[in-house]
Amino acid sequence: MTAHRPFRFGVLAGAFPDLAAFRRLVRRAEETGYSSLLVPDHLDHRWGPLVSLALAAGWTSRLTLGTLMLAADLRRPAVLFKELATLDQAAPGRLEIGLGAGWLAADFERAGVPMDPPATRIARLEETVHIVRELWDKGACPVTGAIGQPRPAPARWVMGGGGRRMLRTAVRHADIVSLTAQLSSARKDVPLGANASAERFDTRVRWIREDAGDRLAELELQCLLTAAAVVRDSRDHAERVLAPAFGLPPAEVLDSPVVLAGEVPEICDRLRARRERFGISYWVVPAARAEEFEPVVARLSGT
Repeated sequence: MTAHRPFRFGVLAGAFPDLAAFRRLVRRAEETGYSSLLVPDHLDHRWGPLVSLALAAGWTSRLTLGTLMLAADLRRPAVLFKELATLDQAAPGRLEIGLGAGWLAADFERAGVPMDPPATRIARLEETVHIVRELWDKGACPVTGAIGQPRPAPARWVMGGGGRRMLRTAVRHADIVSLTAQLSSARKDVPLGANASAERFDTRVRWIREDAGDRLAELELQCLLTAAAVVRDSRDHAERVLAPAFGLPPAEVLDSPVVLAGEVPEICDRLRARRERFGISYWVVPAARAEEFEPVVARLSGT
C-alpha cells in the first residue's frame, strides 16, 4: 500500500531524571537522523506532553515534534487548539499532532474523568478533531464560536489504534495512521497475545485499504515498537524475554510488528519485509532504545 514511502524513525520520550537528560536526548535525536520526537500523554511519572514539546522546540531546528497520543477526553477542544497553536509558534510547521480516545483506565481515574465505553469516547474524539481542525484550518468554528488564534502553520495529524472503529476514524481524519495492537483491557499489565500477531496486523491493514478509498495513497502508516532491542541472538531473546511478556510463541512474537529484536542487519531486513507486507514505513522507537537503534536509522532513513 505504501511500500514506496521512504523509511523514517521517531523517538517516543516521556520521563527523564532531569531537564539536562531530556535536552541531551532531544539534541542527539536530531543530530543522528531521527525524524521526530514524540511524547505520550499519561498521568503517571511521565512529563506533560505540551510543555515538553515547547522545551524541545527551543533546542532543535529540524526535528518534527509530536504527540502519541493526546487523550481527547482529558481536554476541551478549543482549549486544546489554543495550546497547540501556541506551541506551533515555537516550531512553525514542525508539529505532528496525535489525537486519541484514551485507552488507559488509570489516566481517567487520576484525572477524575469517567471512562465511557469505546464507542462513546471515539465519537467524542471525532467531535474534538472536527473542532480543532476547523480552528486550525479555517480560523473559526461556527459550532462553538471559538476563535482560531494564534494562527498556526499547517500540521500533520496522527490517529490510530487496533480496532476497526478507531482505524476507520483515523482514515477519515488523519495524515498518518498509527497501527497498534487492540488495547481493550485498559491496562498495561495484560499480555497482548494474539492482538499483537502479524496476522492481526494483516487484518488491520486490510481494513485501512477498504476504508481509505481515494485517500489510500495519501496515508503514511506508523507503528510504535512496544519492545525493541539490538541483541546478538534474537531467538534466544524471544524465548527468554519476549514470549513470556507477550503471551506468544517465540517465532510469532519475533514476527509481530510491535516487536523488533536482533542484530542491526537482521533488524533492517525485518523492517524492509514489514514495509512490503504491511506498508509501514514510519517506526517509533522507545527513548531507552534510541541510541542503540542509531545504526538502523543511519542505514534505512530516507531509503
